[in-house]
Amino acid sequence: MNENENLELWKSFLDFLNNEYKKAQSHKDFNIEKNNHHLLSKEAKKGVMISKYLNLLSGLLEDLRKIKIFIRRYPFKKFYKENEINELDYIKYHYEVFLHKIHTILEVKKLAINDYYNIGLKEKDCTWNNLKNQPKLKNSPLKLIIENYFKTFEHLIEHRNLNTHRAIFADEKNKNLNTDLMLYENAEKYGIELNELILKLKPKFLIEYKIGVYKKEKLEYITSGIEAVEHYVKEFNYYSMLIFMKSLKK
Repeated sequence: MNENENLELWKSFLDFLNNEYKKAQSHKDFNIEKNNHHLLSKEAKKGVMISKYLNLLSGLLEDLRKIKIFIRRYPFKKFYKENEINELDYIKYHYEVFLHKIHTILEVKKLAINDYYNIGLKEKDCTWNNLKNQPKLKNSPLKLIIENYFKTFEHLIEHRNLNTHRAIFADEKNKNLNTDLMLYENAEKYGIELNELILKLKPKFLIEYKIGVYKKEKLEYITSGIEAVEHYVKEFNYYSMLIFMKSLKK
């Protein structure tokens, strides 16, 4: 799949939907004030369903890109500090969102193939164990894309699971830096004078420098993750449309 093929496929898919909407609008029972989904052909209804998942995945990818923007800047420092949110807390919060979005993309893809192939699992039962051996998915490129996505992000999904179910944030560097930073924050808050040994071993400027390095590393890591997600989302969306468009010619 190259970019031109991807664009051409998107154009063909959207042209199909547009033409089907026009057919529905010309139907004698069309009512502009009501939902006219029932007037669409069987093929058009499936196309609309596929479009819903394509938009969901594209939206989740955009959410990941926004996380990078959030972490890059720590705005309203005074306001955040007054509410006991330091820069490490700020990074932690947005990185947790990153982990959850990575997992959500996997879950949406599972729901998508359940609907695409009319497997019929209830949403709560739409697990990979229930999906992977379905005969309808035997030769599906979408199944392979999901498996590769999971292999790529398995460590982050495990991190997300620990965070969700055990309230564990598996980032020792963040924890250690936060411990050091809190020495100064608590000293300032409670009017405590730090002893000379702490000031010598852990000067504030050094902690702030290390936070800057940590943030840079986190942004680089997130950027590489987003690039991988973009590849898988584009691939999944492409084959979703390709399989559907080929089915119209049968």
